[in-house]
Amino acid sequence: DLAISFLTPHYFVAKKVRAKKKIAWIHTDYSRVQVNISSELTMWNAYDYIVSISQSVSKSFLQVFPSLTSKILLIENILPYSLILEQSKEHLIANKDEYIYLLSVGRYCTAKNFDNIPDICSRLIQQGFKIRWYIIGFGGDEPLIRQKISDAHMQDHVILLGKKANPYPYIKACDLYVQPSRYEGKCVSVIEAQILEKPVVITDYSTSSSQLEDGVDGVIVPMDNEGCATGIAALLRNPDKMRQLSANCKKLDYSNAQEVEKIYQLVEA
Repeated sequence: DLAISFLTPHYFVAKKVRAKKKIAWIHTDYSRVQVNISSELTMWNAYDYIVSISQSVSKSFLQVFPSLTSKILLIENILPYSLILEQSKEHLIANKDEYIYLLSVGRYCTAKNFDNIPDICSRLIQQGFKIRWYIIGFGGDEPLIRQKISDAHMQDHVILLGKKANPYPYIKACDLYVQPSRYEGKCVSVIEAQILEKPVVITDYSTSSSQLEDGVDGVIVPMDNEGCATGIAALLRNPDKMRQLSANCKKLDYSNAQEVEKIYQLVEA
């Protein structure tokens, strides 16, 4: 009845699956990626609907493919709210000491900008903070990130944890969640951190305003390393602000389970 292609490339469902209706997802900021427009138009036109995860993602996509306006449908990332809360309770051995624990989660790739974390961390340490910055994930940029850690002499401060089947206890245990991305669609791990009532910092990538409300349920800092470090430092020096961000996250509803109704409507239409 309905075939869903959730990740690119979307040629497989387009060519190899028989279904009454077909939908494909877009997750990224199309103003930041290079595409073969004619080839991708052929691919996208094979679908009845194209699902975007945020208004900002829709806008950037339609700037590249304006002829596909009638196919765009907004369905935000559907998160397993109760499961996240339950899995965050898994026991994690952590020594609480004088260090401030920062955490980032995502693919080791250009978009996530983890290769600049060692330099940002070094700037925070130079300002007198005792930082341990953990990174959960995996991907092709791991050698680059490890080299940057070595170049900045941050081996004791920036730690790659690799892939974790359950990252939620780590999110729950950190003092501050940081997403220093170069670009995003709408970052799931940021919302997961907000569900777990963590203060969150993100960089001012082009879709950042659709991710959170600056100063309410997170803080948006400049993209450059100096500005990012300065923004993080300002928040770390303001524990009242960090507590307020956490309290605001607790008040807000990030569950969005109702979004699945949009998929049911596509099946029944």
